[in-house]
Amino acid sequence: MMPSLDVSMSPSIYLPTRLQNLIFSLQNRQHLTPEIARQCVINAQIKEEDLLPWITFDHPVTHSYGRKLVYEGGFFEIMVMSWLPSDFSAIHDHGSTQWGAVQSFGKARHITYKFKKNVLQTQSESWFNPQEVVAVNHDLIHQMGNPTDTFFLSLHVYGCSQASHSITGNARVFDLFEETIQYTDGGVFFYLQDEEINQRFVGLKGDKMTTLRHHQLMKARIDQILGNPDYTSEVWRLRAVLLDSKIQSLAKQLSCL
Repeated sequence: MMPSLDVSMSPSIYLPTRLQNLIFSLQNRQHLTPEIARQCVINAQIKEEDLLPWITFDHPVTHSYGRKLVYEGGFFEIMVMSWLPSDFSAIHDHGSTQWGAVQSFGKARHITYKFKKNVLQTQSESWFNPQEVVAVNHDLIHQMGNPTDTFFLSLHVYGCSQASHSITGNARVFDLFEETIQYTDGGVFFYLQDEEINQRFVGLKGDKMTTLRHHQLMKARIDQILGNPDYTSEVWRLRAVLLDSKIQSLAKQLSCL
């Protein structure tokens, strides 16, 4: 068995052998691309059981999913995301990431977007099947979520050509309700708090179908928040009412097309 590697988040946890193999594979490559990173993940043959020490199914209801850092390798990082039923990330990119790969261990929904002249449009919508691995490039703007009634994990590898203190730092979150692009160093959640946002840019727009889906998923998150007795403030109720109004208006406009 290979010697264990230090885990920055939990030094007492020893990395499973298959995760160690992935780390060594990435470290020993002189040149990495999205497709090479994807192949490294495939070759590692990681199982969901390898990721169990980093489960965060108990994440706060205000978070759109659970996230945990597994390993930080200077020029790459490995994370595990935990997806409860109805968990969906906000629409986002990955900051400074130049290459990477994501492996899902459940049947996830995966939506990609194109962004041009401050307008966000849906590019593709598909199922992300269990064990499937997809490549991540610098231009990827996407959204991932769990529309099923099961719990599952996903493995995320993000990297760049040189060492960085935060490879996915300053990631963009596209908020079509607020019509802003928000920059964050943390999770790409709906309704980020002001202290989680580095900066905002106003003027974001989306086509009607993209905006409707965004609002529906955001409303679903708010409904979950309002279902928790710790989050019953009028602020959340007002947001739900405003979103309902926008959703009904967009649905009516689309039905007339």
